[in-house]
Amino acid sequence: GCLNGQICYWDTRKPGKPVDTTPIEKSHRDPANGILWMQTKTGTECFTASSDGQVYWWDIRKGLSEPVDSLILDPTKKLDINNALGATVLEYEATMPTKFMVGTEQGSIISCNRKAKTAADKIAALYTTHSGPIYALERNPFAPKVFLSVGDWTTRIWSEDVKDSSIISTKYHDSYLADACWSPHRPAVFYSARKDGYLDCWDLLFKQNSPTLSVSVFN
Repeated sequence: GCLNGQICYWDTRKPGKPVDTTPIEKSHRDPANGILWMQTKTGTECFTASSDGQVYWWDIRKGLSEPVDSLILDPTKKLDINNALGATVLEYEATMPTKFMVGTEQGSIISCNRKAKTAADKIAALYTTHSGPIYALERNPFAPKVFLSVGDWTTRIWSEDVKDSSIISTKYHDSYLADACWSPHRPAVFYSARKDGYLDCWDLLFKQNSPTLSVSVFN
């Protein structure tokens, strides 16, 4: 995604210019903060989300002249662009091919289902999470209904079935958090990065109120 909202794709066998680029008039109006390929038989479909409050789907077989589908991130389900929340990060798990989640500038997570019967029903749930933009959003690779989010001074662990509050929250750090991810090998372990230069390793089976290991990556 480009800063002007355009989407490009390249073929690594053909170095140089991109194979195709979206026209400005059909692109996002703000930077595309998230872009992910979808798990499909053709392997040609992707989707994007932007701080303009919209999600677009693209199929490179049809060219990038215009999106093949779109969704306004309006939590009121009125599909009003004036109510839309700006997207900061996308989450997609291939084992849930019709579902995806969007982290927003306003600190909320929107859970969506692309194959819902109506456009309004594509907004499936809203999780009110952080007091600032969400910087990371990822499902647990061993238990996909559990996911983590990062924003402000905390990492929060959520269950898809509990929408009122997170089930676990780390303590408030002195500095902002920048990112986090689950361990690909241990289901209760995740890592978070702080803007003061520390990388924290958390093991929820060992303790929840402090990391098991903190490493200064840079000062």
